[in-house]
Amino acid sequence: MPLNLKGRDPELVGLGSYLVNAVGVCADCHSCPTYDPGPDGPAKGHNPYGPPFGPVGGGDGKINGKNYLAGGVLFNPPGVVSANLTPDSKTGRPEGHTFREFRQLIRTGRDPDDGEILQVMPWPVFRNMSDHDLRAIYEFLHAIPHAEPGKCVAPGQ
Repeated sequence: MPLNLKGRDPELVGLGSYLVNAVGVCADCHSCPTYDPGPDGPAKGHNPYGPPFGPVGGGDGKINGKNYLAGGVLFNPPGVVSANLTPDSKTGRPEGHTFREFRQLIRTGRDPDDGEILQVMPWPVFRNMSDHDLRAIYEFLHAIPHAEPGKCVAPGQ
């Protein structure tokens, strides 16, 4: 994944990448589909879990770079869809939020745009992260390229 490190602390972005990719596993809910489907579709794609979303025996787990963290995953209850965490085209900020709004979102579980509680999102656990860790996540999300949601029917597809 190409990163824009201009004006950013590479160590902080690196920590954010580690927290987003290895600890939080954010791509599972915020990338649609999570794994690269491959040029021939899911039957020959990279999903490590195999059918119905990946090849027999499982794939190599290559993450879907095209729709990385762009949201669009449908959840139950109906109407709950994961957010696009990539920098928006107007402000260049993750999901269009300032760091203060992002921190408030994680700490309270409420969307700063409409005040709605974040269903499904494990904010009750993530709210216990330090401000430094949240800043690192924010800086990493700020450094990734904008992406648009893909098409999928479930988390982890």
